[in-house]
Amino acid sequence: MRLLSGSLLSFLVLFGAAPRAEEPTTLQRAQRHYQAAVSLFEAGNKEQALVEFQLANEIAPKPENTFMIAQCEYHLGHLVNARAHYEAYLAEQATGELAELSRFRIDAINRRPGVFVINTVPDAVDVRIEGEGKVITGQAPNEFPVPRGKYRVTAGKPNFVSETRDLAIEVAETKPLFFKLEPIAAHLTVRTKPSNAALFVRGNRAQNPYAQAVAPGTYEIYAEASYYEPRRETITLAPGEKRVLDFPLNYVQRSGRPELIGFWTGIGAAGGGLAVLTQADPDNLAAPLSIPILATGMLAGGLGLGVLSSTTALVPDYIRDNLALFRIGAMWIGDVEGAALAMALTRDWTPTFLGGVAGLTAGAFVGWWLDDKAPNYGRVALIESAALLGAMAGAIAVPALGLYPSASQLDNNQYRNQAKERLAWGMLAGLNVGLGAGLVMAYLPDQRSYGPTWQRVLMVDLAGLTGAVFASAIELCTRTNGVHCANDTDATLDKRTARFALVGAGLGVFAGWLLTMNYDRESQTRSDLPPLSFLPLPGAVPVQSTVGTADLVPGLLSQGRF
Repeated sequence: MRLLSGSLLSFLVLFGAAPRAEEPTTLQRAQRHYQAAVSLFEAGNKEQALVEFQLANEIAPKPENTFMIAQCEYHLGHLVNARAHYEAYLAEQATGELAELSRFRIDAINRRPGVFVINTVPDAVDVRIEGEGKVITGQAPNEFPVPRGKYRVTAGKPNFVSETRDLAIEVAETKPLFFKLEPIAAHLTVRTKPSNAALFVRGNRAQNPYAQAVAPGTYEIYAEASYYEPRRETITLAPGEKRVLDFPLNYVQRSGRPELIGFWTGIGAAGGGLAVLTQADPDNLAAPLSIPILATGMLAGGLGLGVLSSTTALVPDYIRDNLALFRIGAMWIGDVEGAALAMALTRDWTPTFLGGVAGLTAGAFVGWWLDDKAPNYGRVALIESAALLGAMAGAIAVPALGLYPSASQLDNNQYRNQAKERLAWGMLAGLNVGLGAGLVMAYLPDQRSYGPTWQRVLMVDLAGLTGAVFASAIELCTRTNGVHCANDTDATLDKRTARFALVGAGLGVFAGWLLTMNYDRESQTRSDLPPLSFLPLPGAVPVQSTVGTADLVPGLLSQGRF
């Protein structure tokens, strides 16, 4: 052990080992950091000088260190921290040159304003800054210098929702603020004409009428309706704007092509039936009529003319609805005129058929020639209604005036020939009287108004028909104390019944006209929806009588949209 100790000592002496020097004291280390900091400060390296002063103050806190920390922070622009350290120095050293300098620096720092850097969307936003007894206003985006303190910043713009923030700012502080103002909702109301049009707003189907609060911006409005031209328009709504947009569509008059095709189909069916009747034996009117052959003729005629009319110039691709009805009226009236005249003169089916074809052709030419004279839809319906009622009244007037032949005084052929002749003359006369009355009613009244609608004309016709049926029923039921109402097999139609029917029809027409006087008064213009094609069209339907002969019975044909 002694040998080991002596060897270690000899080793330390041999290698010149000496006792360790005494470490510097705390004050010495603080002094070294302080001196280094002063050198760096004088050399202009304020950042590193601040570090050295902080180290010196941590080791040995002294007022001088606090003052120099404040100096470094002042020159570096850390004014809030600098002011705090100047105030800390004054708390310990209230007098002296450094104290005066500290007060000077504190006052200078307090004079340095903070800055609100305000950016906004949208631009040109009004800004109001309230606080510390001051009110500062201006427009953003911009910079707003303010003394340190607490403020309420409000950003607003007409038609936008204002936004407010409460915040504090220190001296020389730059505080960025961003305001995104939401626009006040606009209100859009769209009203189309017609009111049932399909409405689209920004490509989406919308309820019509449209009334909604919407975001400001650009909107594409589109509307479409049957028989109207579609319309598209782009509008721009500002924030808070209230826009009421009337959106009328241009009316495109409905095409009467379906009515024309239906007419040619019906007249073809009637012509096919008449063509079959022309093949019957004129000397044997009592011969039974083959119903299948008659039905085949009607079917062939209807289909043939229907297809032919839809594929040829008989029916144009587009024709105004009132013009189509005008042409139809001219054709069927010409057809009935020719057929009735031929029947009255010849009492034979073949001339009747040929007369109807000639009258139909003449009526088609007259309708085409007088296209520019065609009145509106309601007045055309008035003309045709008067002609139809006149033809029916003329036929009923024959037995009412006692002109119908007596079956007991003639054989079958003579009886039927005279019946066809006299009914034909009566129908022809009544048709022309009714046609004249219809033309007078349609063209003499003031044409600036729309006139009676086809619905009103139809209601008046139905009232007349109801009156005729009701009066006939009364006449039948009042014979011999109502015996015929209980046992209708003994009921016969005589001139008294015909007279009752005529009077009842006249009273019905008169009452219908009076009762419907206010039907069209509220709206004298065309309705939003074009008229449908439900107006009955006249036609003559051949049917088999009880004795096997073929008779023509007036009928009504109607068509429409389904």
